[in-house]
Amino acid sequence: MANTVKRLSQTALTATTTTTLYTVPASTSTIIKEIVLCNTDTVARTVTIQAGPTPATAVATRLLNAVSVAPNETQIYTFSNVLLTTDLITGGASAGAVVACSISGTEVA
Repeated sequence: MANTVKRLSQTALTATTTTTLYTVPASTSTIIKEIVLCNTDTVARTVTIQAGPTPATAVATRLLNAVSVAPNETQIYTFSNVLLTTDLITGGASAGAVVACSISGTEVA
């Protein structure tokens, strides 16, 4: 088995919390290690991130549920959450294109 440490997603979040940020490749599992959120707006924004089977929108798959990120603030969340082949990471913010999101982890193939 090969372990590949990598950036799983790096994007400005949309205003839709079901936007796909990452899909686990075939014959692979993925371990989410860290999510970094940076609010570039002048007002607080909320962020919701889910991870799990398609569709990853159920309450049981929530990693971050409407967490508030203050204006010009960066928040770092550490995880050790395992995803299986074809699982998704989805998410969004209360306003589009103002919250940057970077997700890192390890793919195991």
